[in-house]
Amino acid sequence: MTAVTPLVHSPSHIGDFTIRDVIEGQTAGQLIAAADDWGWWVTLLGGDTTAPTTGIQHTVAEGLVRGWEPTFRQLSDSPHLEFIPAATEPGEVARGCTDIARRRPEIFEAIGHAIAAGTPGTTIDLGCADAGRVLALAGIAASERFLGVDIEDGVIEAARTEVAERGLADRITLLAGSVQPESDPPAWLAAVDRQRVTTAMSFFLLHQLASDGDGIAAVLRGWMTWFPNLTRLVIGDGYLLEAPYWTQQPWFSPTYEIYHAVTGVRLWTRQEYERAFAELGWTVRRRLEDHTMLVTTILERG
Repeated sequence: MTAVTPLVHSPSHIGDFTIRDVIEGQTAGQLIAAADDWGWWVTLLGGDTTAPTTGIQHTVAEGLVRGWEPTFRQLSDSPHLEFIPAATEPGEVARGCTDIARRRPEIFEAIGHAIAAGTPGTTIDLGCADAGRVLALAGIAASERFLGVDIEDGVIEAARTEVAERGLADRITLLAGSVQPESDPPAWLAAVDRQRVTTAMSFFLLHQLASDGDGIAAVLRGWMTWFPNLTRLVIGDGYLLEAPYWTQQPWFSPTYEIYHAVTGVRLWTRQEYERAFAELGWTVRRRLEDHTMLVTTILERG
């Protein structure tokens, strides 16, 4: 594999996106070559999915795919488009979204203790994936009730089965639907006692909702309208970090960067998040950083 000379400019805009940005650095190229040697690209282009069986295969698969394979499959047929729509494999994304609860239990202990220290109410996870996060928190904040909402019906149905098997159906309710604030409230909201919701949390999703909508503050304002008694927010997301080149960012991942470049879903800076929080009257109580890029912020008001 021949090393690629870095660009002398910063690819900060979609117009600067070049093939060198895609393959910059030997690590990304070696992952691609290894997957080709294993026959993965032939399998994927044939319409099938890969099935990693060893530790090293799982590592390469995570670096290359991360559940975004359906997005990248659109590339061959879309050279004339400015962006392609974001598409994901729901099961893979669900596992990735709740991995934080398994990998960094101390972060969820901090969230759970903050919830448990207040008056018992209802905590809602907006974009709950496979409910792994609410299951983790239910074991810490034993007096709290939990709601989970996710747009993927199949993921929600499977999660309901697990909740029931664990005997937690009386404390955890899972609903299917969009959590993007629109002019009309989503249908699932009619099944919720909105006055009882005092904590709202969301992980790995706010940046996309803000990109599709009118920014971070607009999404948060919509959630605050849905749940007028909110006193706590828990926001877990990746921040846009400044660096001359992608590979110089602390949390560089070729797949992650390319996914956002080709879909038009943007990342937001820490300053943009904090400006939106302050605009809406939220105070940062605690910030916890995970080495895989996630920053979890616990905010309160009132």
